Amino acid sequence: MRRILATFLLACAFGVHAAPAVVQGLVHGTGPEAQRFPWVRTDDAKATDRINQFLFIDTFEAMAPARAGDGLRGIEAQNWQRMPNLGYVVLRNDGRVLSLRVEGEGCGAYCESFTAGHAFDAATGRHLSPGDLFTAEGLADIARKVHANNAARLRKEIAALGSKARSKDEEREDKIALYTECLTSRQDPAYQKIEAMGRMEIDAKGVMFSQGRCSNHAMRALDDLDGFSTRFTPAQLGPSLTPYGRALLLGEGAAPAPASPFDQVLHGSIDGKLPVTLRLEPLRNDGSAAATYFYDRYRKPLSVFGKYRDGVLLLEESSDTRLRLAPDGAGLRGEWISGQKKLPLVLAP
Repeated sequence: MRRILATFLLACAFGVHAAPAVVQGLVHGTGPEAQRFPWVRTDDAKATDRINQFLFIDTFEAMAPARAGDGLRGIEAQNWQRMPNLGYVVLRNDGRVLSLRVEGEGCGAYCESFTAGHAFDAATGRHLSPGDLFTAEGLADIARKVHANNAARLRKEIAALGSKARSKDEEREDKIALYTECLTSRQDPAYQKIEAMGRMEIDAKGVMFSQGRCSNHAMRALDDLDGFSTRFTPAQLGPSLTPYGRALLLGEGAAPAPASPFDQVLHGSIDGKLPVTLRLEPLRNDGSAAATYFYDRYRKPLSVFGKYRDGVLLLEESSDTRLRLAPDGAGLRGEWISGQKKLPLVLAP
């Protein structure tokens, strides 16, 4: 009896593995050029909302519809003009981790393909960041291996280009110059601090970290390497994982999620009366921070930018409107300030 009770209490404290999520494709347009975007449904309504809100806000700067049946009608036309191609792939969906890749083409002054990897704790809907899954020492070790792998690939390509011909070839020389400059810049400690491991993507075979290509848009035709990626198997990752990471990625044991509000979607209210939703971006190495928030009634995005310093997150919306917040477990607590007016603001997952 005591053993059963202990197991029950552990499950309540740390959560249990959920059933695989149902991922439904919402469609905009018709025919082979129709854009598709994921709508996720889990056994837990709160986790479902956390996942869908994150995906929609991150991709469209728009709140997710209340139901899958509402589709993509609420997405403004300018979003589709900026993203003429959009699709997704489910990479892992095993009840512990839901991982998706959103991919397509984004257009501004010119069009570029893009990919965005998103992984979630399937039971709670928490968006997973490298700091959730890996220890500080593990992150540093992974970063060293990623940068070493990228440098080795560049050196190999430079050597191969150098041995291809003895006669002068302008395009070959331009490629060598491109990759040599890229190698030099990526060995700069400042670059490695900013880029760290790059973009994380989780699938059934392990974790992959990716970084962008060497070339800008104008020089892309010269760049045969495209992006860089380094894959780690579960066995390779084991020593670098936190207890929470081991529970999610390997299914070993149980552990609570980190209590951090960064890189999450939070819900709450201003003055206890005005419901709001906020998507807080990951904290950058220099302490700069950004977020998008919505008054739930109006569902229009408001962008705020600022700094996190000495435990205080100060985000400015305009010259006289700002948010002054402090982490409160996995949420935030503080004030919405406009001129001389100050109202309490409380946010939680």
